[in-house]
Amino acid sequence: TGRLVPDVWARWLTHDPVVMAGEPRYAEALRSMRAIWIDAGNRDEYYLDLGMTAFRRAVAAAGVPDERVHFELFDATHMNIGYRYPIALRYLAERLSPPAP
Repeated sequence: TGRLVPDVWARWLTHDPVVMAGEPRYAEALRSMRAIWIDAGNRDEYYLDLGMTAFRRAVAAAGVPDERVHFELFDATHMNIGYRYPIALRYLAERLSPPAP
């Protein structure tokens, strides 16, 4: 029916990344990360670009320094974005690998 059922919606929200980022235990975990990659196509059919924008704001509000976060809305939809994986993996590998001796 599309009717909102408050107790069911409340259970879903406990797993929402934007809501979770604002909770102390998750905010602390986010702050402990050395690198976070956030991206989405700016024409995402599921509006994940809006969700990623909200999540980026929540990550910043949680106190994660900007230099540890890559945020990008790229020109694409939700589909055929496999070409983005090497970009994300390179970013994360460079930041998560131990420094060379």
